Amino acid sequence: MGWGSGSRLAMRLIKAAKETISNEEERVNFYDEMIDAFEDADCDTLDECLGDDPVFDKHWETRYPDDWSEE
Repeated sequence: MGWGSGSRLAMRLIKAAKETISNEEERVNFYDEMIDAFEDADCDTLDECLGDDPVFDKHWETRYPDDWSEE
């Protein structure tokens, strides 16, 4: 799998999490594990998922404050 499709897969997971996990803290925990798993597999395109869920965006900003830019 190329990582262009990896970010599309992450977008699907974010959408599913947003629709099924109403507790924001639990969603952050899920996103933290998801980001770690994708990065362990050398995926560096998850910034393409910004804008799909405000909870993901806020968590991303917390993890990577130097890379944050609102689009």
